[in-house]
Amino acid sequence: MKYILTVFTLFIPYCISAQSVCKLSQQELDLYLCVNDYTSIESSASLTLGLSEIVSEIGLSQSNFTMKTCNSIKNAVAVIIDGERELLIDENYLSKLNNSTNSSFYLFILAHEIGHHLNGHTLKSSDNSTSRKQELEADYFAGFVLKKLDGSIQDITDVLNNIPHPNENIGTHPILKDRIFIAESGFNNAELKEQEILQKFETEITEKIKNAEKINTLNLARSLYYKYAKTGNMEFFDSSRRFYEELINKNLFGNIPFIELSYLHKLNDDSKSSIQILNEIQNPNSYTALLLYENYNKLEQSIPNEIETILSNIVSTSVEGLTYRTILANYYLNTGKTESAKKIFNSLLTTIEESDKEEINKYELIHFYSNYSYFLNTQSEFEQSVEISKNALDLIKTSEYLNNNQVNSIFKSCYNTYSVALLGSKNYTLLEQSLTDWRKLDLTQNEINEDFLYLTARLQEETGKTKEAIKSFQLYLELNNDPFANFHLGKCYLENKKSNSACSEFKIACANGVELACRYLKIKCDD
Repeated sequence: MKYILTVFTLFIPYCISAQSVCKLSQQELDLYLCVNDYTSIESSASLTLGLSEIVSEIGLSQSNFTMKTCNSIKNAVAVIIDGERELLIDENYLSKLNNSTNSSFYLFILAHEIGHHLNGHTLKSSDNSTSRKQELEADYFAGFVLKKLDGSIQDITDVLNNIPHPNENIGTHPILKDRIFIAESGFNNAELKEQEILQKFETEITEKIKNAEKINTLNLARSLYYKYAKTGNMEFFDSSRRFYEELINKNLFGNIPFIELSYLHKLNDDSKSSIQILNEIQNPNSYTALLLYENYNKLEQSIPNEIETILSNIVSTSVEGLTYRTILANYYLNTGKTESAKKIFNSLLTTIEESDKEEINKYELIHFYSNYSYFLNTQSEFEQSVEISKNALDLIKTSEYLNNNQVNSIFKSCYNTYSVALLGSKNYTLLEQSLTDWRKLDLTQNEINEDFLYLTARLQEETGKTKEAIKSFQLYLELNNDPFANFHLGKCYLENKKSNSACSEFKIACANGVELACRYLKIKCDD
């Protein structure tokens, strides 16, 4: 089996999160199939010649790099596999981006990926901020390669204008103007930097050989994580867990094994174990605190003071990644900072809508859509919530993650959010269908007795089936303490001319803070 060490792509990768397991996406599967020769094809003469020109000009042997064409990855990728430096190119995708016959387009892209190898970027994982710096270093190298191959400075602008870029410096890749500036700097300073970069290359490769064994352990853990996420097979879970624990026991890769192991337990819908792993991290940072917050919140447990202090001091603009910013928005919502939550959610939605959704990790999209739709329901923006929660449901239905426990749990939760939104927007036909589809899932008795039963009663009430609604609300209230259900039961009694029973329910609801019930009590009841 071949092990992928660290992937560097020319464009925005599939995962936005700063510290989540970006290697465990659809992109990893596509890369795996290519590097194992299942989907690779022979590279064109122009790419092969381009690689030869570059390595010859900078004094390296072409045997330093292996190039494969992979027409499924929609990217250009630098990666180390079993100690070999690979360049993986989706030639079809690149040809669609290239608006000219100028060979500089392919030369720049190949040089950029070679630059990742020469700068040692493929030797270790990095956060978004570091990744952006590394992308600029690779662009710098590509700029000086174009100069040595007699390209023009205008070629740099032409190439980079044809490549997708983010609008803000918050993800793994820099914005367009930064890339053009640094590549032009490399072009202008070509002779000064060449020996420095090549020397760094030799130093980093020596380091890579020393670290090969521990890197393979991390990649084994990640590969098995991915297989568990896809299949739900607990053998893959246990094997991945053991490799992560080995890395933790050997104090390798800092906090990365802790965070990824905590995600593994979350995939198994085991928030308690996820919390235990995260609590082992020394000096937790903002990202650790956010992950802990989400776990504690799911378990409906109070947040430890140390974690609450970190959360309350977070500067929102310092947090990167779709998953982490979504959790931060939820934290703001639950602590009364609604406007801050709204600002983050709206910003993330804009970024997603302006991006190619195929290049965003599906799991992170599901996580965002499900949480954003819940937020919209709290703001009574039900029509938009219908659209957003439907996006989450559709993604889950078409994803490869249905076999893992956490996504299955989110699936049920999304039906709840979707149904609430349909109720709020008075779309009772779709609500009836949603409840039918929701009931087909493997619901626990508690799930049936809580949200599902309440929404069924509300649908019966709103569609005039008040006698059925009375029975449903009565059953629901036998199992749950919910003054809003008392209020709606009172309304159903009123429709059926049972004033005394109605007033009793209004009185309970009013005493427990339902203001509308107090108004009904005053208008409809003598006392």
